Amino acid sequence: MDFAECIKKIGRFLSKENVQPLIVDVQNQKDWSDLMMYYNVGSNNVIKASDYCKKDEFPRMDTLFYDLETKQGTSFFTGISSFLKLHGEQELRKVIKEILSMTTAGHVVVVTYQCHKYMDFKDPRFQLRIAVLEGEEQTVPEIYLSSPGLSLKGVQTINGIESFAVSVESTSAEKLLVFTSKKKDDFPKALYRIVGLSKAYDALLQKDPKTSELNEAIGTDEQWKYALGLFEKKPSWIAVIDGEFGNHMTLEIHVQNYKQMSANRLWLYFVGLKLFGTKNNWCLNYASSRSSGLCDLISNVYRCILNKNVKSADFWNFYESRKILLNQTGNPSAELTAYCKVVVGKGKNAIYYLTDNTEQEKEAIFKFLDQYGTEYKRDRLLGILKKVYPDLFAYLQPYRFRNELLDNYFQDYKYQKVINKILPDFEAIVLEQAEKREYNLILEPRSSKIEKLSTKDSQLYFMDAMGVEYLGYIMSVCRELQLNAKITVCRCELPSITSRNKEFLELWDKKHIVSIKDIDDIKHHGKFDYDYYSNSKLPLHLMKEMETIRETLEKIRNKLISGGTIKRAVMIADHGSSRLAVLHDTENVWEMGEKGQHSGRCCPKSDVDVQPDYATDAGDFWALANYDRFRGGRKANVEVHGGATLEEICVPIIELTYTDGRREVHLMPGDAEAVDFTDVLEIEVSFRKKAAIKIFMTAELPDVSITIDGKSYEAEPLGNGFYQVDMPDLRKPGTYSVDVYSGDNIIAEKLTLIVKREGQREKDLL
Repeated sequence: MDFAECIKKIGRFLSKENVQPLIVDVQNQKDWSDLMMYYNVGSNNVIKASDYCKKDEFPRMDTLFYDLETKQGTSFFTGISSFLKLHGEQELRKVIKEILSMTTAGHVVVVTYQCHKYMDFKDPRFQLRIAVLEGEEQTVPEIYLSSPGLSLKGVQTINGIESFAVSVESTSAEKLLVFTSKKKDDFPKALYRIVGLSKAYDALLQKDPKTSELNEAIGTDEQWKYALGLFEKKPSWIAVIDGEFGNHMTLEIHVQNYKQMSANRLWLYFVGLKLFGTKNNWCLNYASSRSSGLCDLISNVYRCILNKNVKSADFWNFYESRKILLNQTGNPSAELTAYCKVVVGKGKNAIYYLTDNTEQEKEAIFKFLDQYGTEYKRDRLLGILKKVYPDLFAYLQPYRFRNELLDNYFQDYKYQKVINKILPDFEAIVLEQAEKREYNLILEPRSSKIEKLSTKDSQLYFMDAMGVEYLGYIMSVCRELQLNAKITVCRCELPSITSRNKEFLELWDKKHIVSIKDIDDIKHHGKFDYDYYSNSKLPLHLMKEMETIRETLEKIRNKLISGGTIKRAVMIADHGSSRLAVLHDTENVWEMGEKGQHSGRCCPKSDVDVQPDYATDAGDFWALANYDRFRGGRKANVEVHGGATLEEICVPIIELTYTDGRREVHLMPGDAEAVDFTDVLEIEVSFRKKAAIKIFMTAELPDVSITIDGKSYEAEPLGNGFYQVDMPDLRKPGTYSVDVYSGDNIIAEKLTLIVKREGQREKDLL
């Protein structure tokens, strides 16, 4: 029936002495409003179901029913059906039947809302007292039940479930947000589409459907509330992430701030990674996509490399990306410990998956070298260390002693120190030198060298126990720091102990002497808990030795560029030390009159002594030149000195100045007059035409030389930055790599030289 017919039916009902209620069902807000306006006159009572509600509660139905039955006059009751729909069809039909069955004291009209399809009762007496006001059914709003504090921007909001019916029956909104303690689960049979917003995550699902891509478990309720707060001014996740991080498509650039981010911001960053990924950082993208929470992210960053094959062409690109990312995130120790245990499962390939980011990983590298070092070819292992532990690679780089014995000896010594093994061939050389003592012919005593040193405008760095084994590393760091080094290798006095080797200290004023004792303390006093016998027996102390040398060189660089009176620094060692003597761990079979000193490497002479095999006469001491120790001396903590092996007696004098490094180096044919600035130099050789090149440098430097395939050639200065290099023994055609030196300083490396036979070019053209 239409509105007019409905009014007539209600009028007929009110004109009769009817003792049972009439139900009028309306379909839209306009008809409901017009009906209420029409009858809200005179003595008519318009009663709302919400009048029977306490705060955030449903109507008290017993009280409402009592009033339906006992109310005098004419009463219009509204809102009952909208409350009942929350409980489902069965409850709605049951209560409507109860209303239709009751006897009332006055005229009662119950106005229901969109309930006609639930009132198809078979009892004809019920049908006579139901009036359906036909009209266009208004869309029922979606109902959002929310805890206080959670809001949806632009959505009509009411406080408390008691206001529910009035709002539903009077709104044209598509959504209705109810702040209530009631939950969606309280209404499993509801005739409305109900969305529960008991948590911030639920609200975010409504604000941006992209939230569904995020598992709720990746954040706490407080974290989701934090995100929801950001949505107050932003309409979407894209807008939120852009607002916080600039651009959701370039999130990788913000990982450099990982350690400085607050907890909430870091979590939001993780959310951004989960939603949008990082196309320009495979490791971060891989790790975030596989992480179920922020706590998993670092674990996955560590482990993402484990499924990469070391033989794949892009392995080292992946490796470097991950290494940088780990440093940016701070290499969290908890995950690092677990990773170092897992990586052992890679067996002989484990070293590929370690970095030098942390001391713990460096220790794992040394453990690997101890276990597998002899199973790798040296060149291959060096190639790996260049990537995974550049400082250790630099330590193992050769220094040009310009003497075959020293060149080979110290390369082999360093390698064995690193892999923690003494190889038989090397020990044979040690024993040979213990008898020949060629160092007396090869090296001059340090005392003869320091006399020529100038102390003007210079500062002395007394490097206790820093032997020549570190020169390859020192030259590498000097190049990095733009320090120019002039190195003189000499020998110390025997026995190789500090008390016999301090004569150089007298040349400098005490205020210009800096004593660096850390290396000696590490080697002999177990500083930083390094102890061969009570610890791992691994050369872990080498890590700290290199750190000490680097820190000292950095201080020297800073001192030289500070603009003060010091223009030059001189590093001088009193003696070297031997790790391999500790590894050897044997006592001399000879019985001496006195006990061994300095870990048994030397022994005071006595009248009853017979000079032991492999012992050197060192004045009032015997000094061992093999890897034994005299009886009575305590075992060394880490390394030893006092003896006469090459590593104990060979010492450096290093003169350092600062250079800004702004110089160019170019190669040219030996008979050319000018540089053509090509990247690759080609020269021709024949029986009559010997190999020769010229070097042009934008800064003239002393003692210039080159190396090709490990062989050195001296360069003769021609003036104006030109140098001539003759290489008569270089006859084989091929492509060569040229390194250019000034003294011990490499100033250009890997310059390409192609040698061809004379006339080959014409043949190639034909």
